[in-house]
Amino acid sequence: MSWGARRTAVLLLLAVFLAGGAAGWLLEDVVDEIHWPGGHREGSTIDRPDDDEPLDDDAEEDFLETLGLSHAQLDSVDHLLDRREDRLEDYWKSRLPDLKALVDSSRQEIRALLTSEQRAAYDRWLGAQSGPNQP
Repeated sequence: MSWGARRTAVLLLLAVFLAGGAAGWLLEDVVDEIHWPGGHREGSTIDRPDDDEPLDDDAEEDFLETLGLSHAQLDSVDHLLDRREDRLEDYWKSRLPDLKALVDSSRQEIRALLTSEQRAAYDRWLGAQSGPNQP
């Protein structure tokens, strides 16, 4: 196969992947906006989140919009939801060292089970997973 034909094939393959990715991205946004029948209804046990799991912000915002809130109420709700999001983000950032320690300790336990050859392969795999910008 000539260089020109290879280059054309690679460019065509890349274009197909990019078009597929863009279509998937757009389709996900469209599907997220559809209010599916039989979704979360009060008293429904189908597809309801567990009682200990809070609803996501989008579901809560969608519900609040159905209440006919005034502009002042909408502004206050937006402010409160933004503040909650900031507080949750700060909380999870503060938990990252504990989560990292948990993952690291389990990886050490896994390494202890492996032969030296398997351990070397596992370490290489972990290094590749962390990427160039990770410690």
